Amino acid sequence: MAFVNKFEVAPAEWLPIQDQEVIDRVGYMDISEHQGKVYENPDFDVQVVWELEDYFVTDLFQRIRMSDVNDKKLVMILPSPENAIFISCVEALNKYQVSCRNVHVFFLYEYANEKGEVAPWQSPYSRSGHFMRYFYNRLEEHLRMPIEQVHFFTKENASNYSDMIAAEGGADVIYTTISWSGGIGAIDAESYPAETMEEFLEMGSGIVKPCMENLAFDSLRGMFGCSGDVGNVPSYTATIGPRDIAAAKERVHVEYLSACGGSPSLQNYPLKMALFGPVSPKNPGSMMRLFPGTCFIDENVAKNVEYTPDQDWLQVELDKIREKEEA
Repeated sequence: MAFVNKFEVAPAEWLPIQDQEVIDRVGYMDISEHQGKVYENPDFDVQVVWELEDYFVTDLFQRIRMSDVNDKKLVMILPSPENAIFISCVEALNKYQVSCRNVHVFFLYEYANEKGEVAPWQSPYSRSGHFMRYFYNRLEEHLRMPIEQVHFFTKENASNYSDMIAAEGGADVIYTTISWSGGIGAIDAESYPAETMEEFLEMGSGIVKPCMENLAFDSLRGMFGCSGDVGNVPSYTATIGPRDIAAAKERVHVEYLSACGGSPSLQNYPLKMALFGPVSPKNPGSMMRLFPGTCFIDENVAKNVEYTPDQDWLQVELDKIREKEEA
């Protein structure tokens, strides 16, 4: 039986990228075939790796260790919750007695509510609370950074959080990851609308309303019971801005998240759009290609998606049934 495709659809009207040619082209790109320094910035590197968590832990541990060895200040912007990463790194810090005294921590983003109130770290809704429980509190007390060097988002500082980072000398390193919306953290096309990349990259921190994909993605996290309960996810976010990613001295992009064992496609397609789509404020993740940095991609996220026609597997099953009936 032949199938003829006469059914055409337009992208959903709320999607920032509406060009069907771009959407189709990006979907068929193979990330593994585009590794290396082959992007707009000659010092932006893409690497597909096995067990990316190991790379993340090793990089984080080594930077902290060197700040201790060289007695040098280290300013980091961290995503959270990254509980497995925090636990593994702290185990090594405790074992080798590495002090975090020189470390300043800022966060990629934090949950907020419709009143502009930011979740305190003690709240079960807090992202930074996971850092406190699984990194700070597990670290031996004499190895901890002073609590004043852990810079939490608050209602009062959200709008000048970027200035706080700059006042510490800027981020020495920022760790980022692509969200389902195709943005970085809570920086997406809806929360940071701009006409040009120049305008976009000058935008700083604030309290924003991220797009619906971010809420859906987060509803699969353990902190929400892996339930898909979108109504229980805070609908506003205190976040750094594109300015802070652009200003960081080093950028490490870690693409390995599939919330609670969910499909890696939660990152696969948006990451492809970030790497192969237009460099545009409507494609916020594309900003990574403009600056030096390394984008580590877990092999499970990088796997090329294969679209198998229905009739192939269906015909196989029908043949099996027919053979049994004729036997």
